[in-house]
Amino acid sequence: MPARFTLGIDLGGTTTVLAVVGARNDVAWERSFLTGAEAGPGDVVGRVARAARDARTDHRFNAAGVAVAAQVDPRTGVLVASPNLKFENVPLAAALERELGVPALVENDVNAAAYGEYLAGDAPREPLLAVFVGTGIGGGLVAGGEIFHGADGFAAEIGHVPVVTEGGEPCGCGRRGCVEAYAGGAAIVRRAAARCSGEAATTFEDVDAVVHAAEGGDDGCRSVLEEAAAYLGVALAAAVNLFNPGTLVVGGGVARAWPALVERALSRMRASALPPALTSLAARRAILDRRAGAIGAAALARRLAA
Repeated sequence: MPARFTLGIDLGGTTTVLAVVGARNDVAWERSFLTGAEAGPGDVVGRVARAARDARTDHRFNAAGVAVAAQVDPRTGVLVASPNLKFENVPLAAALERELGVPALVENDVNAAAYGEYLAGDAPREPLLAVFVGTGIGGGLVAGGEIFHGADGFAAEIGHVPVVTEGGEPCGCGRRGCVEAYAGGAAIVRRAAARCSGEAATTFEDVDAVVHAAEGGDDGCRSVLEEAAAYLGVALAAAVNLFNPGTLVVGGGVARAWPALVERALSRMRASALPPALTSLAARRAILDRRAGAIGAAALARRLAA
């Protein structure tokens, strides 16, 4: 009997990744392209469908899962709102089902990535809390083998844990002092440009540039990175105290650009969290890297075809 495949789609603000995933969560086919959200959701769905038809040449899939950088209703498959994509109230699951001819589900990208990490490597001790530090900071919680969404779908929003209570940096959520305003990639670039010495500030395009300047001896850039790790550690400690996870996973683009972030943040977390919450906590780096969202979405979609 041929292996059963599902299609995982990670629909990001900049890049979309498609992966055909086998029953053991192995990637049999993969493709990526620029999302081009400015053309509208219909155009994006159309390009996803065309890429998926290429995948079917060798790998027939019987369900599709979408991980999307947005607030979603996983029960209806509707993309409610996405600041990155500028989409609102898009019936994404229904649109993909029409185009692909298979059942589809939609999940928040960080939740899907957390589920992907839950399936990776050795069986984790639950609950599993995954924190991804990219342009912003997101968290996903898996308990009892299921994503924990909370009452309204906002569970584990660790990026908006307040780490400065008065006079904090402005955050994209409209408040001040959130950890994302200090340790998210956009915040690191902004804060480094304001603090680093010399003319290098005008050339910062991403966290990699800030890390390069810090490694080249810029004390201002180094201090911004160190502060990001410290603030992230404080937020992780708060999450560990609240959720008492058995496994804590940290990953994302900032962690890839500056690998020391994970060790420094976890060190601060261990110094700040309640000792009983650390007794059996296993902390590690993310394993799946950029594929986590697509693999997690595909694994969730597999249930539709069971």
